[in-house]
Amino acid sequence: MNDVRDLPFGVAEVLVAVSGAQRVLDMGCGSGRLTVALAQAGSAVTGFDTSGERLSDARRRAEETGVELSLVEADLNAPLPFADASFDATTSRLSLMVANDPVATLRELQRVLEPGGRLVTVIWAALAENPWFSAPREAVAAVLGDERASFARAFGRLGDSDEAATVHRAAGLRNVEARLLHEHRPAADAADHWGRLARENGHFGRVDAELSDAERAAILGELELRLTHFEEGGQLSLPRTLVLVTARRTSRRPT
Repeated sequence: MNDVRDLPFGVAEVLVAVSGAQRVLDMGCGSGRLTVALAQAGSAVTGFDTSGERLSDARRRAEETGVELSLVEADLNAPLPFADASFDATTSRLSLMVANDPVATLRELQRVLEPGGRLVTVIWAALAENPWFSAPREAVAAVLGDERASFARAFGRLGDSDEAATVHRAAGLRNVEARLLHEHRPAADAADHWGRLARENGHFGRVDAELSDAERAAILGELELRLTHFEEGGQLSLPRTLVLVTARRTSRRPT
């Protein structure tokens, strides 16, 4: 089992929420970090994603970790290739916010759950609650213009706890509970934070790869101004906030 400190933000809480589930479906599994963690916790896990490349990454991660996964290429905006009541639990980390129709996607996830099965979703809270992301994107806009900073438009969608809970209830789920998860990301300074984003986040990595030295310096200057009030003890402490929603399938077939 991974040390909880090594898991991506929010994964530990998802594992607790579906603890004991034998058959778990992970929606939008990407490179499989949550998917593998679920398998390590003892569940038989199926992950699906629209990207064959990301599924290949998940497959390699599973092999390196020594767990078995079932990985399927499927679209969260379409009917899923699974029979009714195929799973005890369904999970989703950072994928529901990109759904064309979140209610329809949640209804389809509910369909493949057994009656009473658990559904757990995690999405980024609103931009104002996530300056670790919003401030660098604002700095890009200030230097390069709004168009170059128009990436990740879904970030913060459904990012209010009440709104997220309402969407789940509209899908017919019951026992819906939504709460915020908080953490702080440390950084030595603005340049350190930008460098980490460029390495770990594809959006910022693509922007950084196209920057001239002068553009990068200008962005770092803008970012430093925006992060000044997050200084604590000689370094930065940047808030990160997620919305965690837990729910259960009703006892009857979703309509």
